[in-house]
Amino acid sequence: MRPRRVGVVDANVLYPIELTDLLLTLAVHRLVRLHWSESILAEVRRNLARRADLDSAAIAYRIERMNRALPGALDEAPVPLIASMPIVEHDRHVLALAVHVEADSIITFNLRDFPNEKCEPYGIEAVHPDAFANASSRAVAIAALGASRPSRRRWPPRRFLGFHALQYTPPAFTRRVMNASPDAKNSQPSGNSRSPSTGCHHPDLVS
Repeated sequence: MRPRRVGVVDANVLYPIELTDLLLTLAVHRLVRLHWSESILAEVRRNLARRADLDSAAIAYRIERMNRALPGALDEAPVPLIASMPIVEHDRHVLALAVHVEADSIITFNLRDFPNEKCEPYGIEAVHPDAFANASSRAVAIAALGASRPSRRRWPPRRFLGFHALQYTPPAFTRRVMNASPDAKNSQPSGNSRSPSTGCHHPDLVS
């Protein structure tokens, strides 16, 4: 049996609720192991605070539910380790956390901030969330099942991603989910989807 991938989730990936929901669902199903730090969550809070539709209570609720769903996800890298990382200063804490938790991946939209030649000596690669989710056939199967019916054990007490919400998740992963689900033909996402990096809002998935 292949070991679970271990990923540190960059703040830009935790901004869109649909993508956060997808990754946490995979982690709850033990397909991946995810980690973040207080520094990463602080950046998520700052970014979410710019949205007019979210108040501080809603943001705090979202972060609390994330930490409750994955109690072992929150961790901190030692300060000396952060200072020693060979990348730009504002991203050192992310790479240091990956080294600290022995992750194999940093899940991020900003791949150029984590050059391969800087991460590879630590056994770490920066991967786009699409590639990270798409690597597991079991992840596709679980997402297809969750998209076609409500889940009783989702991290916020609402249903898992429906097909409409899949238009906001990584495109290659979405195509595999749609092809894997028996309900896909009647529930194709519309063609006007926005990139997950823009922080789209699905009516059933409020932060």
